[in-house]
Amino acid sequence: MNEAGGSVRAARLTDRQALVDLSRQVHQAAEGYRRSLGVPARSAAPPRISLAALMPSWLPLRSPSLHLVAEWDGELVGSCRAIEEPHRDDWVITQLDAADSPMAAEVRFALLRAVIDEGAQRNVARLHAACADVPENMELFGQLRFMAYAHEEIWYRPPGGVGEADPGGDALESVGPSDAWHLFDLWTHTTPPAIARIEAYGAADWEPVGHEGVVPRSSLNPLLHFSAVNAWFLPEGQRVAGFAQHGACRDGPHYLRFLIREGADGASFLRAALAAAGQEAAAAGMLAPVQTYEATGRQAAADAGFEPVGQVSILVREVRATVRQPAMVPAV
Repeated sequence: MNEAGGSVRAARLTDRQALVDLSRQVHQAAEGYRRSLGVPARSAAPPRISLAALMPSWLPLRSPSLHLVAEWDGELVGSCRAIEEPHRDDWVITQLDAADSPMAAEVRFALLRAVIDEGAQRNVARLHAACADVPENMELFGQLRFMAYAHEEIWYRPPGGVGEADPGGDALESVGPSDAWHLFDLWTHTTPPAIARIEAYGAADWEPVGHEGVVPRSSLNPLLHFSAVNAWFLPEGQRVAGFAQHGACRDGPHYLRFLIREGADGASFLRAALAAAGQEAAAAGMLAPVQTYEATGRQAAADAGFEPVGQVSILVREVRATVRQPAMVPAV
């Protein structure tokens, strides 16, 4: 951008109000999903929730984090944030916004390329992102060698009573570190092998899921401010039939990520998990990201009162391997 009068630099505290205004303008615009990551994406009818509601502050959600801005003639015209993924050498891109202008595509390209360059300097292994599946996003990320490897639906349960839990809900057990192997087995069972190889989780990654909302990966868990995290599982003999992780949010809807083994009564399990989450969660509404290959989970969500409000693509880019092998090119 330098040759055209623009520049990319680190965000400053004095940028706060300008960044708040930019984020609000982008995400509340009729087609803001074309100039942002668009999570959750718009469906045929405008959803009742937006990314602006999920990110009440531009301040870092996790530390350390990287926040870059694009500046043009002294005015902020773009913003990009990436946060470090706990327990890994990976970063997650949580925001990529550009003001509505003929230069929007160039602004976002410059910001994304600057994040990649910064990640390479800091020995980041991989960059992750989730975005609305629109041409503006897919072309941009494709140009910079991101690969879309999965699609995720965002489901939403409007505020209201949780109703009565099914009797089977009494069998729910709280998740602890000792349950990690069984949860890893459930995830392996519900995830296609090709995607499991990309995400590369091991049993040890599941040890903190009862109090930390990082695993399993979704488009939403890097974005939300969790005031508390808890999780439950449904035992089935020596295996686990269902897993649900609840993230409580002070502002906006709560979060529920779940995995359900094929053949289990998913609707009953989800109703029990909703009851365990409590009335505060029910009154706030609930967001649930579900991978499109999770057919059992999608049906359970529909049966438990959730509705789909958008779909996003899940992307990844190798950084460390690309630096070590600069001659690598995408397969054609």
